[in-house]
Amino acid sequence: RAVSAPRLEGSGRSARVHAMPPRTLLKKPAAKKPAPAAAVRDDLVAPPVFARILPKNVGGHRDDGKAVAKRLKSWSEEKDDARVTLSDGHGETHYTFPTRVFGPDASQEELFNEVAGPLLQKFLHPSDPQSAFLFAYGQTGTGKTHTIMGPEESLDEVRHSKWGLFPRIVDAVLTTMRGRDTSHAFSCTLSAVEFYFCQGFDLLDDHAQVDVRDGDLLGRKQVEVKTLADVLKVLAAVREHRTTASTKMNPALKAAGGKEKDNKTHGGSSRSHCVLHCVLRLVDRSTRDVKTVSFGTMDLAGAERPKSNDNGFASVMDAVLTYWRDPSQVKPCAQAAIINMELAALRSSVVQAAEAHRRGRRVGAPTQLGTAAVNYMTDVFDGRCHVANIVTLSQAPKCGWETWFACTYAEDVAKLRMPDDLRSAKAKNIGKWNMQCAAMNESAKAALERTPPKGHPSSKFYMRRKVEARHWAQEAKIVAALAAKVAPSAEA
Repeated sequence: RAVSAPRLEGSGRSARVHAMPPRTLLKKPAAKKPAPAAAVRDDLVAPPVFARILPKNVGGHRDDGKAVAKRLKSWSEEKDDARVTLSDGHGETHYTFPTRVFGPDASQEELFNEVAGPLLQKFLHPSDPQSAFLFAYGQTGTGKTHTIMGPEESLDEVRHSKWGLFPRIVDAVLTTMRGRDTSHAFSCTLSAVEFYFCQGFDLLDDHAQVDVRDGDLLGRKQVEVKTLADVLKVLAAVREHRTTASTKMNPALKAAGGKEKDNKTHGGSSRSHCVLHCVLRLVDRSTRDVKTVSFGTMDLAGAERPKSNDNGFASVMDAVLTYWRDPSQVKPCAQAAIINMELAALRSSVVQAAEAHRRGRRVGAPTQLGTAAVNYMTDVFDGRCHVANIVTLSQAPKCGWETWFACTYAEDVAKLRMPDDLRSAKAKNIGKWNMQCAAMNESAKAALERTPPKGHPSSKFYMRRKVEARHWAQEAKIVAALAAKVAPSAEA
């Protein structure tokens, strides 16, 4: 306590001196008691994480460069002892994140059975179908697109031995659902979206812009497939329209007589993240209830160091400004800046989702500075679907740092824990859902018609309403056709 100076009361000789009351020194306000921590959940499940080893001397991953400090030394393909071992000057580090390690000689069919098989069992469950999501991560040129889609030569032939995971998944869906024709009517639609320079674009609809909302790709074109020939057409469109470029680590190769981006050539490095979606709507003929589930596969653009690809340096801001001024002037170094920024943000989303689930909190996409790809994958990690990850690794001594980073990335994914009680699809009566979709279609169409493209305060909503109108027009058409299949007159 401190005593203040005395004060006078009155004036002249009659003035009396009074001591001021003691004044308390300034103190910091008492800290608020922390809110009680949310209960830590122990009923969460981990996603399986797989590792695939690229064969030696493929593309730019040759043993011809200067070895770096870290390198891939060995791996174990044993199911009970799956691991990847890296070495450096300090010794060896054993990474035990893999559920299974696939060596350089592993076939596409083997990966499909081990990786996609368990997810398909959940996806195609007759009474409780559940959504699934599978994504591939790794250095550029290590085989992510090869794993998800298959090599270019496999896209010309039905059930090619080198088909990737996605065409095999669609093949299994069509085959299984045809066998249930007496009990279920179904519709299988495919869509393809690339995330390029922070935005989503439709690869099946002339790069029309797609909006990400609550984990859904709103406005994407949905192509109904009934045969495997239909599937090949979709894959050909994806191959033709996806953004690629020839890089040092993944050079483009043109076969004799081949044209640019036909299936006789290799287009080089994927410069965008690509989502291939299979949406299954199935109606129980006895109850007329419809359930909708999706199986998504995501081929992430390759992580890379500018030095390893002989690229110059470009900041994220410079890359964005160059793209908005003239997309044709964007260089590989600018693409790499955006790719690496998004991959880092995705890793943060994985870590944050793991902590949120552990604390029983809601997982939400970033409200600021979030790109379309980051928002989409963050929503996927909220537990709404089964998730699996494949990480592709290079054996090249010059790529040791990228291989190490891919292993640490996969470690974070393996630590992710998600609830498994949110994955069952909700049943809707097909008749009521058909009427609701028709009403939403008319409402979205009317909203778009009264919104001028420019020159009016409401014009800022034009693109949003255009996407919504495109989405509900497709949804209404698909659901109406499905409802017709189970109408009493149709079954009679």
